[in-house]
Amino acid sequence: MLGCHPKSSIMSQLNRRSFIKNTAIATAVAGLSARSFAQSTGANGDLRVAVVGFRSRGMEHIKELQKIKGVRIVALCDVDSTVVAKGLKAIPGAKGYSDIRKMLEDKDIDAVSIASPNHQHSIQGIWSLQAGKHLYIEKPLSHNIFEGQQLVAASQHFSKLVVQAGTQSRSGAGIIAAVKDVHAGKYGKVKVARAICYKRRKSIGPAKKNEIPSTIDYDLWNGPADIQESIRGNQSDKNSETTSTGSVHYDWHWFWNYGGGDLCNQAIHEIDIARWFLGTHEVAPEVISIGGRFGYVDCAETPNTFISIHNYAAAPLITEVYGLTADGKMNGAMNKFGKFKKAPDIGIVVECENGTIVVPDYNSAQAYDTKGEQTKSYGKSVDQVDLTGGASGHHANWVAGIRKGSSEGINAPVRECHLSTALVHSANISFRLGAKKSPGEIAEAVKANAGLAEAYGRMKDHLGANGVNLDESKAVLGVPLTQDTKTELFTGANADAANRDLVAKREGRTGFKIPTKF
Repeated sequence: MLGCHPKSSIMSQLNRRSFIKNTAIATAVAGLSARSFAQSTGANGDLRVAVVGFRSRGMEHIKELQKIKGVRIVALCDVDSTVVAKGLKAIPGAKGYSDIRKMLEDKDIDAVSIASPNHQHSIQGIWSLQAGKHLYIEKPLSHNIFEGQQLVAASQHFSKLVVQAGTQSRSGAGIIAAVKDVHAGKYGKVKVARAICYKRRKSIGPAKKNEIPSTIDYDLWNGPADIQESIRGNQSDKNSETTSTGSVHYDWHWFWNYGGGDLCNQAIHEIDIARWFLGTHEVAPEVISIGGRFGYVDCAETPNTFISIHNYAAAPLITEVYGLTADGKMNGAMNKFGKFKKAPDIGIVVECENGTIVVPDYNSAQAYDTKGEQTKSYGKSVDQVDLTGGASGHHANWVAGIRKGSSEGINAPVRECHLSTALVHSANISFRLGAKKSPGEIAEAVKANAGLAEAYGRMKDHLGANGVNLDESKAVLGVPLTQDTKTELFTGANADAANRDLVAKREGRTGFKIPTKF
């Protein structure tokens, strides 16, 4: 359900804390902001890092950090005691915690690398900065725009602490070079930037009550989110990809209380790169989306097929998410966008006046002329790169900034990740406020927007290949939204409902309130 805060309350909260008008970006608290890297490291000069949430992506954080000379992992935190125990066996001498708040009291920790579920990112990031720790925070930056604004404000307040967002493609050398050439006008004006996420997602099965494993502190796991009974996934469903503890450890991605679907999970990377190519540093003034959950019936809430368009003044950013295959087979091939040599199923396609840039992985890019012939290759593909800290060293870039005592050279500033995350949220809000419509009604509604109409046509073809009849299984046509690019508040006809969803009823439960004062 959407939030139900009074309009006046929302407006006062958001205007008061609007990071654009951060008039209180003062020096950090006494004793904290002046602390240098040399003063905050251990006796042997190592950077002492804690990793939070490491059952999946966090394990990659550990591997990347272990490659960097002079970095020592001294603490591990996870709400699942079995995960902590396994981690401590692999890293002898590290301390184990279930509650990040207790961990942050440890004065022997200099920096924190966070890979917990999405709904924990903002609050755990803010807590880390308040505790005086340098911060690496995974994407998406927040569960809603309000939270992201608070984390940006905190990073600006504690400005001596170095923050890196986990959009690791920002450290991909080939992508950096391609963006530079596009910004320099080498390929002419950008006509459209496309974020492509064609990634097979199977059913998680019908609703079935799942007992929370005794090893998991479910109160801590929920954090600022409303506590909901775990009813996700049914292991008897042959098409289900849910594991025995998947309802807690992964399937949360597909429920609005915790995640935002693959738009928040995978496509945030592609959206961030597409916006980077556009060279814009604000949210889009207009957005509308179309989508639904097709091909199977399960208990998940988020769409598995989704398109949206963010209408920037310079050029549109079109996002496409497909969770089904190209041929309708359960384990069939994924769709490929276009006929380029490196056509992506997950990637970015930037169409310019004099050519097209294709980004097929987290590191490289290829340029094509108007005839579709490849003219240039930027960097190496991901399987050819020595991933010292991620895509060409994303964690290493963070550590270098900490050692230098400056965020100046950070590749993925927290505010940039907030802006890309805000695009994800605005597209989802458009969808959640929308209604199911017939194919004809949707076609009529989007016909004036050539880019969206074309994407919708291909979406219909894709669903048709999967046996989905949109006359029967209607798609949701999201409401058109306009947004103030400075305050990030929604404006216009759907403003009240959209701004309620902007905070998504999520200011945090007791004990997990999102900090707004630093």
